[in-house]
Amino acid sequence: MQMLLLLKDVDGVPCLCSPAVGTLVALANNNEIISANDVVAEISILGVRHSLIAPAAVQHRITFTEDLNLSQGVAYQQVIASLATVVGGDESAAEVAGEDLSELCILSPQAGRFYHRPAADAEAFVNAGETISAGRTIGLLEVMKTFSPVKWNPAPGNPQTAVVGKYRIADGNDVEDAQPLLDLDVSS
Repeated sequence: MQMLLLLKDVDGVPCLCSPAVGTLVALANNNEIISANDVVAEISILGVRHSLIAPAAVQHRITFTEDLNLSQGVAYQQVIASLATVVGGDESAAEVAGEDLSELCILSPQAGRFYHRPAADAEAFVNAGETISAGRTIGLLEVMKTFSPVKWNPAPGNPQTAVVGKYRIADGNDVEDAQPLLDLDVSS
């Protein structure tokens, strides 16, 4: 099973953070150049191994934190590694904090078919520019003919309201586990 690493700005440096609580069981090579969907690490959650994959669509050089060891427990949103962009041989951590990486988005909780609206003739659950609060339904996920609401539930300590951006998935399209569904902006 794969999980998307969380991208977080820590004192101006883009970092990859654990998407769940677990135990580290494998790491990529330190200073390796990674791209989108490359496996960066593996964690074990209740005895099940999960590959942690890179979320961004550009190349980066990854540097793991010095205090990180295999068989070590990791917390939700714990920093695993920092990133530096690789651009024609030049590296710059500041360039990593570009438009694509600073976006906050809601991820699919599992694979299935994602719908923006409750029915074909109904309005979408949310619209671009609308301000939403924690717990708001943003779509439906169909798995084996069962429909479940997808809600925005920000992590504790994070802003509890956000402005809706654009849907990243067309209405009625299939999605993978942890695939971005909807952009949000919490800066407003």
